Amino acid sequence: MKKRNFWNKKKVLITGSGGFVGTHLKEKLRKLGADVYGVSRSSSDKHDYKENITNLSAVEGIIKKNRIQICYHLAAEALVESGQSDPYNTFKNNITGALNVLECSRKYNLEKIIIASTSHVYGDHKPPYLERFSPRPSRPYETSKTCIDLIAQSYANTFSLPVIIPRFVNTYGPGDTNFNRLIPKTIKSILENKPPLMWGGKARRDYLYIDDVISAYTLLGETKMEKFGKNRIYNFGSNNIYSVQEIIEILIKMSGKDLEIVRKKDERDFEIKIQFSSFKKANRILGWSPKFSIDRGLLLTIPWYKKNLNKIIK
Repeated sequence: MKKRNFWNKKKVLITGSGGFVGTHLKEKLRKLGADVYGVSRSSSDKHDYKENITNLSAVEGIIKKNRIQICYHLAAEALVESGQSDPYNTFKNNITGALNVLECSRKYNLEKIIIASTSHVYGDHKPPYLERFSPRPSRPYETSKTCIDLIAQSYANTFSLPVIIPRFVNTYGPGDTNFNRLIPKTIKSILENKPPLMWGGKARRDYLYIDDVISAYTLLGETKMEKFGKNRIYNFGSNNIYSVQEIIEILIKMSGKDLEIVRKKDERDFEIKIQFSSFKKANRILGWSPKFSIDRGLLLTIPWYKKNLNKIIK
């Protein structure tokens, strides 16, 4: 007997569907047979709604009209720097957007709501971060994400809402056009034959390739809620732990170019020296594990920028 495809005709909403992760997730779920709708201010996809996630009536209308069953809430002011320069709107947009999704999910009895979080909420805990650690945010971005996590857990516990909260480490791969991030920014500099700039360079982070992120999201979507039990929060990482300087040096070496790093002495404000997460829980309960080393991931990433950089920056 042929196994039923979980995703076939499943009605899925992805907020932030025009973003880096949202675009990849949308493509994957459609290949699996899902009917995927998106909310994005930037997407040109005909199935995406150009609405602001902070508009409650718009979110409700989309969920009601399309009879959404599963929602991936990815939309957010996603950069630490945005929170530094515009803290008010970072708090307002991130928290209001998540609250709208949760309230509409409660009202229309969605079968699952996956609220994207980040390992940054753990702050200055000693790594590896475990899901049982209480959040220790400092800057507006991760503080807003912590607030969302707490609100989501409140909805889950009070209204028996089927909420899952994945916390990802730094994500990279083809299609990331945010050149404030280390890997896209460095690849861009190298392709333009410009020496990469580096502030500080000692901060160490874990880097997770986009295909590993999408496999995690897909698995979270199709796993029955009974299997999660009371475990709502899951870390996803890779153990690819490198300093900023090491990442830049790897990319220069892969390029074969004779470029020197231009060093800036200043560190970023409130920079935590080392951050990485344990993903043992995701492996034990869900059977998830990362497949991509940093070398393999970067070798798959660089050609995309070679092909598309000129189109992006025009």
